[in-house]
Amino acid sequence: YLLEMKSLILPPEHILKRGDSEAVAYAFFHLQHWKRAEGALNLLHCTWEGTFRIIPYPLEKGHLFYPYPGCTETADRELLPSFHEVSVYPKKELPFFILFTAGLCSFTAMLAMLTHQFPELMGVFAKAFFSTLFAPLDFFADKMENFMPSSFWHQLTRI
Repeated sequence: YLLEMKSLILPPEHILKRGDSEAVAYAFFHLQHWKRAEGALNLLHCTWEGTFRIIPYPLEKGHLFYPYPGCTETADRELLPSFHEVSVYPKKELPFFILFTAGLCSFTAMLAMLTHQFPELMGVFAKAFFSTLFAPLDFFADKMENFMPSSFWHQLTRI
């Protein structure tokens, strides 16, 4: 609100600490002071951009990072007018590698459990899977065998 990236409105009658209503009230009463100090808003802008780069990932350093309680957003929606868009603290998503690894481990565990419970059936599925997977390679090998004379393949194996 101090950087005027969101429209400033009249502050509500009640203010929620660490919420949007507190930010609106602070900006409403103190924006003029920030504008009077030369370079203050520029410094604030640089600091604000840098803050979001250092927000830790959810699993970083072994603990979850919750800067604001979850009830703040709901209470601010009640305090502020309905046309005002309430700010939501940005959350970093889990890196793709962690999601991919979790999915791969889960899939492997499921395959191991199914193979333990139904070994014959899983053998049939594995054979069908690999024959389907290598079907294009077999097709290509057959076409190459028909295209090249057999003596050529014999000469290649001797090299």
